[in-house]
Amino acid sequence: MNWKGVINVLSVVILICSLAIGLSGIVSILSDDNHRISIILITYSILLIIFSSIMFYLSKGKKHELRTREGFLIVSLCWFSIIIVGAMPFYIVEKMRFIDCLFETASGFSTTGASIIDSNLILRNGEKLGGLSTISKGILFWRSMTHWLGGMGIIVLSIAILPYLGIGGKKLYEAEVSSASSSQLAPRITDTAKMLWGVYILMSITQTILLMIGGMSLFDAWCHTCGTIATGGFSTSPYSISAFDSFYIEVIIIVFMFLGCSNFVLHHNALKKGLKVYWNDEEFRSNLIVSLLCGIGLTFIIYGKNWVDAANRHIDSSNIFSAGRYAFFQVVSIKSTTGFCTADFDSWPDIAKLILLMLMLIGGCAGSTTGGIKHVRIILLAKYSVMQIKRTLFPHSLSNVTLNGVRVEATTLHKVLTFFFIYFAITAISALILCTQPGNDLITSVSAAISCIGSIGPAFAKLGPLCTYSWMSDLSKSILIFLMVLGRLEIFTLAVIFLPSFWKN
Repeated sequence: MNWKGVINVLSVVILICSLAIGLSGIVSILSDDNHRISIILITYSILLIIFSSIMFYLSKGKKHELRTREGFLIVSLCWFSIIIVGAMPFYIVEKMRFIDCLFETASGFSTTGASIIDSNLILRNGEKLGGLSTISKGILFWRSMTHWLGGMGIIVLSIAILPYLGIGGKKLYEAEVSSASSSQLAPRITDTAKMLWGVYILMSITQTILLMIGGMSLFDAWCHTCGTIATGGFSTSPYSISAFDSFYIEVIIIVFMFLGCSNFVLHHNALKKGLKVYWNDEEFRSNLIVSLLCGIGLTFIIYGKNWVDAANRHIDSSNIFSAGRYAFFQVVSIKSTTGFCTADFDSWPDIAKLILLMLMLIGGCAGSTTGGIKHVRIILLAKYSVMQIKRTLFPHSLSNVTLNGVRVEATTLHKVLTFFFIYFAITAISALILCTQPGNDLITSVSAAISCIGSIGPAFAKLGPLCTYSWMSDLSKSILIFLMVLGRLEIFTLAVIFLPSFWKN
């Protein structure tokens, strides 16, 4: 094992986190935060910079090509390290229990958006937090930055801004990003990383400006942009997007949530070749069609029913436009695994909740910031099933599975099948364990497992859009933390390090 290479990359990732925490300290100074908070954040940032610099210096040496094994280990270690590092501001400033700090940070970096912050959260001193409105702006900014950094992936960011990581960078990239989009890699992996982050930053700036035009402050606009582009879902308000009660803001967020759940390579190609590249992509078409059909279906399902928005205000759903406004927002939010809410969808009819649960499982596209199974895997599984049915009738047929006109290798299909089995097996086992914990009913446990492994955030029953995860047991939170990281790393990256053969030379 190339431990020097592992530590070298790990030090760079921690350095990036430390700079973001330092920026949060500057935001704290510019806002009305207590000076103590600003000092803590900046001091912690400086200490991390010193620590990571020492790690980087001690691990310097002759650069060797990273093997696949090192790539998997680096990515796994980096994600657990940044969760621990990123949890400390919550621990020191807000005096939250460490398990709660880990949960909130893991939810942020994995872009899940499941939160434990509410007025009932018990702090280390036995007092209650007071709710999201009592959190300092410096911490809220850092909370949103965990989304933004985790969305595209800190490993990819490292490769983009530090060319020396280009040696062996392909292994890191493949371990970080969904393998389904690996065929779209640029000849040099550094160029791919720069391209992805270039598109990511451009979209982030554009959305921030558009939200500010809609009346948001720069602070709120950036924080909600982080939650949108990264498909995370953290808001600065306990009422999520419904706090702004703006149709314009909702439309902007819908558009960018959908862009966030699409392949970022497509966005880059669209800027160069035109919008036709979107429709030419099989996965994008599938994503668009499913979103439109579910949005239309939900509109008619909730039309005329009695329910409330995320701010607990009664909605006049006798207006078809109003029903469509809330239906399409929740469809795109859930399908993109963002988790922003404008409505209490847990009060919708069961058929509506079933549709949303299905969308939770599907998720977005490969090469995006979303979680879930991904459309490309659904498409490949469907085509593979049809092919097998045809072979039952014509055993000697030579039909192949194709994607965008390109033949898909059998090894890829086997990997997809394996992913499905492991994904549902882990979800089922986790749900069963959650059911044993106090306060967890079946619907809550199952939807929580699906939500966290799919990086969605809100669930159903006791974890609906108006609820948080604060009341759950420490064991439940620990399981969900693991599911969030596992889902973010697409299972294989993390699972492989638990194999005994992984550690053999």
